[in-house]
Amino acid sequence: MKLLFAHRKPRPYGNFSIENYFQTLSPFLEKEAELEHWQAPHFSNGIVPRYLSVKALETKVEKWHPNITHVSGDVHFLLWGIPKGKRVLTIHDIGFLREAKGLKYQLLRYFWLTGPVKKAHVITCVSTATKNEILRHLPKARRIQVIPTVVDQRFVRADKAFNAECPTILLLGSAPNKNLKRVLKATQGLNVKLSIVAKLDAEELELLQGQKYEVCESIPFEDLLEKYKQADIVSLCSTHEGFGMPIIEAQATGRVVLTSNCSSMPDVAGKGALLVDPFSVKSIKEGLQQLISNESLRNEFIAAGFENCKRYDPAVVAQQYLKVYRSLLPKEK
Repeated sequence: MKLLFAHRKPRPYGNFSIENYFQTLSPFLEKEAELEHWQAPHFSNGIVPRYLSVKALETKVEKWHPNITHVSGDVHFLLWGIPKGKRVLTIHDIGFLREAKGLKYQLLRYFWLTGPVKKAHVITCVSTATKNEILRHLPKARRIQVIPTVVDQRFVRADKAFNAECPTILLLGSAPNKNLKRVLKATQGLNVKLSIVAKLDAEELELLQGQKYEVCESIPFEDLLEKYKQADIVSLCSTHEGFGMPIIEAQATGRVVLTSNCSSMPDVAGKGALLVDPFSVKSIKEGLQQLISNESLRNEFIAAGFENCKRYDPAVVAQQYLKVYRSLLPKEK
């Protein structure tokens, strides 16, 4: 089979997860598929750049003639540019609809969800939470399968003595769902160092006053790996996540995880993380204090995290996708 992956143009502030997802799967898919990775020539901003990306994908499909074109990331609208062959859509998150209202909601719902879902022969999503959210907006949607994301194989075990005197807490992202302001309030008064990879606003910078911290707006992937290795705790106390990649990236590295008790995060983390209420500063602070003070609890979560990562092994996930692709091809006589 000829398989074409269509991806977004990567964002400038270190969003690596979606781009790495199918690159990690590629070696395991190449045993059965001739595949190419195509990247949109324009960022997903504005009508004209998006239209040009759709037309560019249409040209690519017409020239290469894939049996299956698989669109991933937050560029679902690219399905409008696939004139022939079978179409698979992977939906990581539909957070773009949560705050939209009125005409904006209707347009986003049609061009990013309703239309692409109708054009796709199979829809996959990375968590049950994302599937349920899709069904909330499209109750009659069918052909949805949950196939998890994978642990990038560059995240490997890196043992480190826990710094109980002044632990380093890794925080990734500052989008509204990342809940960074509450987390920064929760760390006030604790003897910790914050390692933040995000673009901060004025209020967030104000909340850092008097705290030990370092901030990087954007870093290469290799530096991100090093951030995980240097951390003592990885915190992802989001209000919602389509999946929550930092959870399994931290678990694969051997770091203890603090995450939320809602959305996809409990399912993704399994038994390998301490769960807190992301809407409560008190709950987040108490969770951090518990992890800092309780060595046996940390070790228990870290061990469970290594076990949990087996669910996201690329060899296992690739077989789930190959089953989807095979189902779309003509049966051999």
